[in-house]
Amino acid sequence: MRRVILGAGLFVLVGCVALAGCSGTVVTAPTPTPQPANLSGDYAGTMQDAQGGNGTATATLAQTGYTVGGAITDTMTSSTVTAQISLNLTSSDAVSGAMVVDYASGTTCTFSTTGSYDPNTNVLSGSYTAVTNCSGDTGTYSLTQQCTDTIANGERRRMVGGIGAC
Repeated sequence: MRRVILGAGLFVLVGCVALAGCSGTVVTAPTPTPQPANLSGDYAGTMQDAQGGNGTATATLAQTGYTVGGAITDTMTSSTVTAQISLNLTSSDAVSGAMVVDYASGTTCTFSTTGSYDPNTNVLSGSYTAVTNCSGDTGTYSLTQQCTDTIANGERRRMVGGIGAC
């Protein structure tokens, strides 16, 4: 009789464990983390500055993860200005950050910048506004990526536009 009771108890226990395992909870595979666009590389385009006028621009940017930085050189009719830029990139390809220009006169101007990168056209565009010094200076930029470099952390990045390596 004990065997029958033990057997029945074991059957009930196994049944409860099995039912608990089928409680309706669905286990799904983790969603892959979106990878940022590859903004590293060389660029060419234009800048329009409220105080300096229109110019042609070139840039070289490096990237690690969602952080992008480098230099933009703007050649205008009467002068050439190089700005150091630091950007944060979002998974939706929006950018925001800061630019710093050290002028030969000794003045250092800082700017806030916002914009976006279009991976279909490889265009980084945006606007900037003076934060310190250079009061009232604003402008826009539109830079087309000419080639790409490897992201500093070596992860594979999405590339839609199909441009080649630098």
